[in-house]
Amino acid sequence: MVKILKSAYDGIIKHAESGYPNEVCGVLIGKDSIITTFKECRNLNHERAHDRYELDPLSFKEADDWARSNGMEIMGIYHSHPDHPSRPSGFDRERAWPEWVYVILSIDVGRYKDGRAWVLKDFDSTFQEEEIELVSD
Repeated sequence: MVKILKSAYDGIIKHAESGYPNEVCGVLIGKDSIITTFKECRNLNHERAHDRYELDPLSFKEADDWARSNGMEIMGIYHSHPDHPSRPSGFDRERAWPEWVYVILSIDVGRYKDGRAWVLKDFDSTFQEEEIELVSD
């Protein structure tokens, strides 16, 4: 089970809707097995931004530095799938790291449809879906 503060999840949805029709991406930050906040990151994939993301390493480093300075850690990545289901693509799988949470939000014609969480157990495994539990602030 993936626990996410409701306010953080709502913010991720707003980010995903605002980026439509392109994919947006960012990092999931928290501690003690609860994702408490997120940081938006730039998508460097301009040629296929409608169906691919490339998380900007500088944005990632800034988010990681912020998390560490606040006693937290990066727990995973989120991104949107415009007009596409919230399940990982082959491209998503190729770039994934074990034990991180990957939240994918399906944005249908600019509006949030659903979100699902995925985790790899190791580099050779396939994604396993994890239930998302929204936690009150």
